[in-house]
Amino acid sequence: MSEHSNSGEAVFAFLLGGVVGAAVGILFAPASGEETRRKIGDWLEESRRKARDFVEEKREALRSKKDQVSAAWEAGKRAYQDAGGSQS
Repeated sequence: MSEHSNSGEAVFAFLLGGVVGAAVGILFAPASGEETRRKIGDWLEESRRKARDFVEEKREALRSKKDQVSAAWEAGKRAYQDAGGSQS
């Protein structure tokens, strides 16, 4: 279980580092205010898209695991009943 916690922290740290690095890079780049605002807006939109994709990917993986566990549970119940277990 701790492996998942550590990997989540690593992903968060990576994303936070990317956000800070990108913001600093944009703010110190020699560009006009209008161009800088456009770049920041483009970067924010791209970041939102990536975040949505990441969350949806994780939701889909969770749904898949839930379906696998449910199928295994049902198969186990059937096997128990077929072996002469409790009649429910």
